[in-house]
Amino acid sequence: MISKKLVKAIALALICSKASAQTIKPKYYKDANTGKLYWNKKLPVYIWVSTTPDKAEQLLTKSTNEQYSVPFYLDTEGVNYIRSKNAIDPVTKEPAKPLQEVMLEIYADGVAPETGATLYNGFSKYVSKLGKTYFGPFVNFSIQATDKTSGVESVFYSVNEGPFEIYKGEQKLSKQGNYVLKYFSSDRVGNVGKVQSQEFIVDNTSPETKLTINGYADDKVVSFSSKMYLTMGDSISGLKQTLYKFDNGKFVAYNGGTIPFTNLTEGKHTLTFYSTDNVNNYEKEQSVEFFLDKSSPLMAADILGDRFLANNIIYFSGRTKLKLTAIDNKVGVKEIKYAIDDQPFTSYSNPFYLPSVSGIHEIKYYSVDKLNNKTNGITEKGYEEFKHNVSKVYVDLTGPILNHEIIGDKVIRKDTLLLGPNNFIKLLANDPESGLQKVTYSFDKELIESDYLSPIKMTKSGFHTLEYFGYDNVNNRNIKSFFFLSDVEGPELFHFFTVGSISRKQGLEVYPSSVGFTLAGTDTLAGLKSIYYSINGQAQKLYSSTITGFKPNTKYTIKFTGTDYLGNQASKEVSFQTGK
Repeated sequence: MISKKLVKAIALALICSKASAQTIKPKYYKDANTGKLYWNKKLPVYIWVSTTPDKAEQLLTKSTNEQYSVPFYLDTEGVNYIRSKNAIDPVTKEPAKPLQEVMLEIYADGVAPETGATLYNGFSKYVSKLGKTYFGPFVNFSIQATDKTSGVESVFYSVNEGPFEIYKGEQKLSKQGNYVLKYFSSDRVGNVGKVQSQEFIVDNTSPETKLTINGYADDKVVSFSSKMYLTMGDSISGLKQTLYKFDNGKFVAYNGGTIPFTNLTEGKHTLTFYSTDNVNNYEKEQSVEFFLDKSSPLMAADILGDRFLANNIIYFSGRTKLKLTAIDNKVGVKEIKYAIDDQPFTSYSNPFYLPSVSGIHEIKYYSVDKLNNKTNGITEKGYEEFKHNVSKVYVDLTGPILNHEIIGDKVIRKDTLLLGPNNFIKLLANDPESGLQKVTYSFDKELIESDYLSPIKMTKSGFHTLEYFGYDNVNNRNIKSFFFLSDVEGPELFHFFTVGSISRKQGLEVYPSSVGFTLAGTDTLAGLKSIYYSINGQAQKLYSSTITGFKPNTKYTIKFTGTDYLGNQASKEVSFQTGK
């Protein structure tokens, strides 16, 4: 029987493989409060016995199954026991009464901690239909970890692929953008949990809302022919709702389309509006004042054809017409009159073109009902009293200015431009009037035009014509073209020996060691620029003259590469043997 004193002297030793500095190593841990010893199940166990408690004297190696017992591994998660069948009284050296076992505890731990994270901000969280999670205007995260046996030692986290840090408490993320939070934990004996991750987006930007009024005059006058509508957007969590109100009324939801205002009285009014996004970022309220003119007749101007609005300027092309319409809900319209620039007023009958002169033109118009009530009480001599039927239009008659440039070294042969694999064609265009809409191009008279998005590369050898087209924002078009020859093939290479071979050996021609090796090449388009060669894998050298100096009875492999002036390359390899 093993004495109680002897059992207490049993020592446990650990031998484990060396781990890298970046890993958490399996280890053991003794709880200072409870005295419990926790052992990582991956670690081997060796048992030493001793007659004193302060040193290990003898390693136990004798076993019926030494293969599995020296060392052995703990097989049971949780408590394991090293046992002696009967306890021995340390004084009498006889079995203690009552009979009882001696059981020395060691706790096996092979299960990693479980780790979780909680995201919250106390304001708003939104999960889109695509499963993306948004918070606004910030998010706090906390990480929780539990371990059933030895207990959690450390918790680690990483934000947006940064280095893992030790988690010490709740963290706050307030910078707008996409986030990936990763986290894991380790217990006191080196078990490491699987890295978990959560993806989310912080949105602290308010939506943007813009008001558009068709038929809005310089002095902020609108009529029933005017149309008000809102355009809004939120590029991150998305728009939740848009609200508007007139004057001191209640806010109502905007559901698209025109904003109804026919129930307003004639006179001054204020339209107030704002939007919120899906995480309750509120846009600052915006207000626009206007005057509602309910007097008749009412007039409207419609644009037929190309038009474009930029920087508060309306652009027409030479193909655009202006259509005038007058409505009188009581007695009907008698006539419509209009004038362009400084010309006298004339009667309107059909949509008309503006003058074929580039630049800004002013169109004035008014209407008279059948009782000779004129729009806003205007008379032809007192036109300055009438402001809200004046439109200024810029007539744009010319297409964009086109040009191109070649990126990379280029070669000219007999007045012909040669382009190679390292060349790109960059198309340039600008339009100082209505502005550039797009640039397209086609090769070799193809009918289909491709949108120009980035510099173009031609990969097909031969002669080519590139046509490119510029469109402005009122669909005026200009065209330009140029001719070039595409060369994507390397030079043709040749090699010569200065003397004939003297025999063959192992499938190779054998030459005297005094032989010279000569290289040559030709490129019919761009021209040969250089030849580099390498002997038996040595560094490449620029070829300038016949290669000599070969050693006797040596095998040689010469690799050589020719480059033309466009960067096209061709390579060859020659092997031979030298004799005496």
